Amino acid sequence: MSQPWTFRQLYQLLARTIEPGIWWPAESEFEVGVGAILTQNTAWVNVEMALEALRTADLLHPSGIATLPLDELKTLIRPAGFMNAKAQYLKNYTTWFLTNQDLAPTLATPELRSSLLTVRGVGPETADDLLLYVYDRAVFIWDTYARRFLAAAGYPVAQGYEPTRRKLGHVMAEAEFTVAEQQRFHGLIVEAGKQATAAGGWETYWAQLNGGTSG
Repeated sequence: MSQPWTFRQLYQLLARTIEPGIWWPAESEFEVGVGAILTQNTAWVNVEMALEALRTADLLHPSGIATLPLDELKTLIRPAGFMNAKAQYLKNYTTWFLTNQDLAPTLATPELRSSLLTVRGVGPETADDLLLYVYDRAVFIWDTYARRFLAAAGYPVAQGYEPTRRKLGHVMAEAEFTVAEQQRFHGLIVEAGKQATAAGGWETYWAQLNGGTSG
């Protein structure tokens, strides 16, 4: 491929062929943040079990997490794995949320991202998840699925989340996606990642997806 597809073309290609469902699935802004932390290094099905445990205990809200003893929180989120670290991360995020939630919408996106990254347990990917789904900022999620998808489409993907964001962010910005489009694009890529796994890999899936054309 001499020229990679533009981000807009990639979005349109996926939108024609995939139904992403509801993504990010959550009943509140705070739940988005909890889910974003719990999904680190685990499958979403495990996160759903942990979220349901918190919901059943009527603790899936800021005051519930803030006042719950750490050991009890660990037990409830056990299905999501890494419960010791994630329980503390949830405590950290909850403290930030209670302190900053009213101020957050008034901050510019780079300033808000920097603030989120001060929270131990909130890395670049989690921060961008929160920016996109809680604070309605039109950011792209450069996760593993996205990087593999972009590599299959012909982009020079860097090693890791932040290096890829820095390298290709200007290309993504040219597409001028709305918040709703960025949210849908993320959902499309997540679903594409599942289909690529079933197809035997991204190269095979990409060939099936675009029929061998160059865009």
